[in-house]
Amino acid sequence: MTIKEKLIFFAKKNLPVVGLGISAVGALPPYGFLPCAFLSFAGLIFLLNRTETLKQAASLGFWFGFGFFSVGLSWVSQAFLIDGMGFKAFAPLPPVGFGLWGGLFPMTACMIAVRFPKGLRRLMAFSAVWGIMEWVRSWLLTGFPWNPIGSIWTPWPVMLQTASLWGVFGLSTATVFITGLPGLIKGWKIKELAPLWSAVVIIAVLTGYGFWRLKKAPDPQDVINGVQIRLVQPNIPQGKKWRKDEAEQNLMKLVHLSRAEGADKISHVIWPETATQFLLLEDNFARGMVTSALLPDGILFAGSLRTERNQDGRLEKLFNSVVVINDVGIELGHYDKSHLVPFGEYVPLAKLFPFIRKVTPIPFDFGTGQGVRTKIFPRTLPVGLLVCYEVIFPGRVAEKETRPYWLVNVTNDGWYGISVGPYQHFAAAQMRAVEEGLPLARSANTGISGMIDAYGRITASLDLGKEGFVDAGLPRRTDKATFYGTYGNSVPLIFCLMLLIAAALPYRKRSK
Repeated sequence: MTIKEKLIFFAKKNLPVVGLGISAVGALPPYGFLPCAFLSFAGLIFLLNRTETLKQAASLGFWFGFGFFSVGLSWVSQAFLIDGMGFKAFAPLPPVGFGLWGGLFPMTACMIAVRFPKGLRRLMAFSAVWGIMEWVRSWLLTGFPWNPIGSIWTPWPVMLQTASLWGVFGLSTATVFITGLPGLIKGWKIKELAPLWSAVVIIAVLTGYGFWRLKKAPDPQDVINGVQIRLVQPNIPQGKKWRKDEAEQNLMKLVHLSRAEGADKISHVIWPETATQFLLLEDNFARGMVTSALLPDGILFAGSLRTERNQDGRLEKLFNSVVVINDVGIELGHYDKSHLVPFGEYVPLAKLFPFIRKVTPIPFDFGTGQGVRTKIFPRTLPVGLLVCYEVIFPGRVAEKETRPYWLVNVTNDGWYGISVGPYQHFAAAQMRAVEEGLPLARSANTGISGMIDAYGRITASLDLGKEGFVDAGLPRRTDKATFYGTYGNSVPLIFCLMLLIAAALPYRKRSK
């Protein structure tokens, strides 16, 4: 067989599987076209049930994952295309890299599932391992649990509510099982369509729970008295954000938006991640401008760089932080980001690879904060603070011992322009709100900014690429911590293990 013939054979064999993986992306935010998920996973299960060897299963899962992750995370390339950064030549690397990395997880699921009997048991095993692999993605190599398949339900709060019980990993497991069921259909007679009816019944049960939970929930506009929040979205392009000649103008934009119409009713102002290049806790000019953005007794939560210096005044550590300042310029406290972005905020194994540099313009690594903490500041309710992608980690956004009343997520998605990435990021914030039973206020440089209640419902928002602000009251948290908020990721893991055990149990065939 010639090289050309081998390539044609390879393409015919694997490109349809890659296409199935790409199809699943169509069900993710912002598209939300659910039939794509059914087509994708039903097709994968159909092929998996016709797979005989471990090698075939590995190939099937890898190329499915390559399609899903390479296209689903292709928006990361936008960060390499920003003018002046010098990384444009590397823009093709993220889709390929994420595809190669991401393909390993469905590959593992297929390799384990092929050991189980064909049919329903194989689907059960595949769904369980898929859920476990999403959990593995949340911590392996510092973790990157982006686009769990359960996030396809974020446009439908009624389907999100089970995340309060088993988190997104449990919802993902159920989603893969539901959407894979049609792949077990063997014909078009009523009896042969049993897998399809089973999918309908499971969806009905999940939505039934969602309707029941939302019926008991308070009205989304039932807010806490005396707390009125302004989420500022300056929409500063990433190419201008760190230019020295733009620094004062960018700060003035934040101040003007903070003091725009309706500011007399605002108690809390929230600015996005690294809102200004000024060091707010050290620069008297910048802090003076900040105080002009606040009314008496007002409080500002601002994403800002924060430093720690030695006795000689030399810089020892730099943090990506949220600083809290009152109306007379006094710092009330701060939170330092603890889960840093590889190659964005630090270079992994930098001593071994000194020639690798970060994408961001800061020439050295950021310091690491103390982790998830409930912060208590004067004149505000106990709050959990999250910087950028810290919000994507299920079970690691709120302190359990001292439960906050709300979460604040500041971010700068301006790195990724007008792409699907910010929509997927916002969907992660919705999921965390449901999982923890906590309202979440999100301020993003270029969007999406918004207020999400404890049930994942969006009460106010400002779309991607818009300059402005959005005012919202603070919705109430759930009276008690959710089941998932109490027990964390042990819940979906136990569920997945039970599903695996059920798939492995011996059974007798009925005698005719």
